[in-house]
Amino acid sequence: MLSPHPESVISSSAAFSPIIPDDDGEEDPIIRSIDVFISPELSRTMHLLQFPIQPIHTSTPSSSNKNTSLQVTTPVEAKIRPKHKMLELEYPIPNAALGGHSAQHAGHKHLTQRTFTSNAIAPVTHMALAKLDKAGERLDIIPLQKDVMQMRPSFAHLHNHDEEDDTQTNVDKSGDSNTAATGKKKPILFQKKESDRSANARRNSYAFKRASEESEEWIELDVHGSEGKWSSVRKDMLRKVACANRDQTIHLANSKFTDKDGGYYVRSLNYMESISSVFADTTTEAAATTTTASTTAAGEGIDETAVAELASQLAVTLQEGLGKMIPFSVLRSNFHPEKVSDEMLIMALSSCAVLVRGNFALKSSLAQFLKKDVMKEMRDLMLLLLNMHGSIQRERLVRAYETKASTNDDYAMINADFITFVLETIAKQTNGCWVAKVDDDVAFAARFPELATRHGVYWVKKKDMLKELVELYEL
Repeated sequence: MLSPHPESVISSSAAFSPIIPDDDGEEDPIIRSIDVFISPELSRTMHLLQFPIQPIHTSTPSSSNKNTSLQVTTPVEAKIRPKHKMLELEYPIPNAALGGHSAQHAGHKHLTQRTFTSNAIAPVTHMALAKLDKAGERLDIIPLQKDVMQMRPSFAHLHNHDEEDDTQTNVDKSGDSNTAATGKKKPILFQKKESDRSANARRNSYAFKRASEESEEWIELDVHGSEGKWSSVRKDMLRKVACANRDQTIHLANSKFTDKDGGYYVRSLNYMESISSVFADTTTEAAATTTTASTTAAGEGIDETAVAELASQLAVTLQEGLGKMIPFSVLRSNFHPEKVSDEMLIMALSSCAVLVRGNFALKSSLAQFLKKDVMKEMRDLMLLLLNMHGSIQRERLVRAYETKASTNDDYAMINADFITFVLETIAKQTNGCWVAKVDDDVAFAARFPELATRHGVYWVKKKDMLKELVELYEL
């Protein structure tokens, strides 16, 4: 949605037709029109929490309502590590789950509280929290931008008990050894310098991850539940749900394909980057004209929402195997031709994949196994070199990034071992160079010449974006 003031916007109820015929020809009257307000003030701080389903007999009755079917959803304690996206919530143990044990028998075997820890999941689609007023005439929406916190029961109390026993054992052993070694000189030990491979392995180890998490201090959170009298803080938060500027109105843009439907707005909801948006900025007028014409022709008669859903499925498929290239024929075999046409499949692939010598590879921007932008840029460079030359010289690539790192510290993380790791996801070593794992599909370009031309324009622009790295590689 477009707005000169994106901080707080409103989409007013449109002038709908009072009667809408359905597919069977029957009339389905609209019974209510609701004004929709977008209020993003809390978007940067609000998380969606997901909990596992629990049996009803383990629910704890509320202090204000003795109905045993009413489950308490307010934790007694809460703390967060924002840098590592970790949240811990403490809940009382349900009476039905105590098994006859009281709080007096609390210990590592009989607990009075249960801990839930979070697993942060990045959102893969658009989500929002909405609040409908009592009159049912206004809907305030808060777009959710933060990660979804999937809460799971923690068994850290069992691990902590084991660690205490191990720590005590180690202390006893060290005490005996120190006593025996009293008066003796300690030898000087020399340690070999850590290699890049071992350093990467150490940084990717669970022990390093755990030490990094433990180095961040917990931040205690104030808990304001819905039971009893509402606090002033809770009331203040609820006020922020309401849109602050209700005078600004958003009008949805017309479709690119027709002037009457809202197809352009529906397409804008697709979280996948459309390759057509890249083609729209091509430098040559001929390329831009070809792209616009083919995009318009491809959009006629195709359900854009279905294309967006198909693109999300293809993104998951292409993500497997760390983004290895897949021939079109293999992707085609996964969908029934009557349900997914070639045209629809190509449109969806253009949103999440790039064409490399007749085969499709996941867009580097969507590669979840690459965390940094420079890593995704390096994969783009590899795909570009494969598309241009059909092979990659690893030594030249290593030399190019060493030169780049000497002037830009952001590239220092790209070492020889990491280059090999990414190369192995898309290529194989043969005759002193690296070639694609799948054979070139020259028949695809002959079958779909317009699409091949569009992707060719894409690679021309990508080469211009990576011009410095390409020049360093070809020195």
